[in-house]
Amino acid sequence: MADGGLCQAILDSAPLGFVALEMDEGGDESSLRLSYANPAACELTGVDLRRSIGRKIGEALPWIVPTRLRTYVQVCKTRKARTVGAVTVPGAGGERSFNVGAFPGPERSVVIVFERVEQPFCGDSGARRMSRFLESLLENLPAMMFVKDARELRFEWFNREGEALIGLPRAELIGKRDHDFFPKEQADSFVANDREVLRRKTIQDIAEEPVQTPRGTRWLHTRKIPLLDDRGEARHVLGISVDITEMKRAQETLRASHEELERRVAQRTDELQLEIAERFRAEDALQRTEQQLRQAQKMEAIGRLAGGIAHDFNNVLSVVLSYCDLMLDRVEQDSPFRSDLEEVRRAGERAAGLIRQLLAFSRKQVLQPRVVDLNEVVQAMRRMLQRLVGENVELELRCAPRLGRVRVDPAQIEQVVMNLVVNARDAMPTGGKLTIETANVELDEKFVSEHLGVRPGAHVMLAVSDTGIGMDKETLARIFEPFFTTKETGKGTGLGLSTAFGIVKQSAGSIWVYSEPGKGATFKVYLPVTLDVPAERVPPAPRSELHGTRS
Repeated sequence: MADGGLCQAILDSAPLGFVALEMDEGGDESSLRLSYANPAACELTGVDLRRSIGRKIGEALPWIVPTRLRTYVQVCKTRKARTVGAVTVPGAGGERSFNVGAFPGPERSVVIVFERVEQPFCGDSGARRMSRFLESLLENLPAMMFVKDARELRFEWFNREGEALIGLPRAELIGKRDHDFFPKEQADSFVANDREVLRRKTIQDIAEEPVQTPRGTRWLHTRKIPLLDDRGEARHVLGISVDITEMKRAQETLRASHEELERRVAQRTDELQLEIAERFRAEDALQRTEQQLRQAQKMEAIGRLAGGIAHDFNNVLSVVLSYCDLMLDRVEQDSPFRSDLEEVRRAGERAAGLIRQLLAFSRKQVLQPRVVDLNEVVQAMRRMLQRLVGENVELELRCAPRLGRVRVDPAQIEQVVMNLVVNARDAMPTGGKLTIETANVELDEKFVSEHLGVRPGAHVMLAVSDTGIGMDKETLARIFEPFFTTKETGKGTGLGLSTAFGIVKQSAGSIWVYSEPGKGATFKVYLPVTLDVPAERVPPAPRSELHGTRS
């Protein structure tokens, strides 16, 4: 059939032969073409009619006589069924006799139904037999069929499958309307479809619609056909419905399975993405750890070398300074050599300062640690730091309340602050903002795993941040090396940050720097919190002994 759907599913399973012919608009019997043949038609005629689909009737069914073709054309035009009667068809095994009827099909088509019989329908008795034959055919089709009148849309006929589907005997169905046994909303929909079919005088195909029955909700595929009288007026509505509930349930099950499969695939995809991301993070963390390990090993090697050189050079320098002092004691005040000796003495003292810084970097200097509050250390340095950075740099202190105590050498920590502040000031030649911050922090396992040499637990953080020029990765990799500096020759020794590094490490802490070019820099010092009680305060060392060192 033209739609290949509901009717085809019914006719394909029928034991009777069904053949459909289509006629061109305004055509005659010569324009009829074969459009459908069910398996039973091929079997009964002994010819594979499906090979001739689309061909003219004269080519596909050459045994049909012209008078019979005109009958089929009349059925197409009048939309009224006709009993053709007995037909004899020649075949390879001899002639075959069939009882034949013709029904109007969709639009400009006619459906020919036939069965093979030994005694074909003839005369009045044949017509009665044909009527009983057609009635038996409709009664036993595996689809619900019903007829409604066009005026009030009352049911006039139901077949056996309709009784089974609705769940009521025909006696209770005939003469009733949809609103008598269907919910209002559903009945309204049925009536609206019927009215549309009658108004347009065209077949309506409803792919699926729910129907409330005693067996629960059933889903139907329905075709509604207007039955026209001789004047072309729609007098009845014929309905053919196939129960597709099981098919729909299977579709729902398949859709649910598909959605579940998609959900599982999406879930597994997310899991794989997380695993891949975690693997990349682990690899990145491993690379960072390896880099930090190499950096730590390099700094350790440099520290040992610097410490050894500083220790030996300090011994030599001590001898030089001692002999210089002896000569100064022996030289008269007005001697022309005294100024030269004093210059040698000053150069020796500068060298001794460098040695002290190298010893601090190599963590071989002698510390005098005690329990202190870093807030007090920073606050006490405020005025001096403001003078140090100058008027074009804004200085801001952010001291956390109830800061934990740390065990450090106060003078050395002041040296760390001084060196970091000087480094920040030099990174802002045109001015900017310098922030010194303290805070209580808890270093967790994640932070420890990403920062080599750090122990988990409670720490006090001292951060020095600037809005200066920032540093690239190459500079960051060497920032704490002694004698490394980005400044011009003569404007820095390169020992300021290395001294701060050594003091922090010798105080059981760690120091880290975060910076990008053009985005300033932040140095963070982490010192472990101590639960020891502070001892009696010791007067701080004179401020004149504090020296910020350029890096």
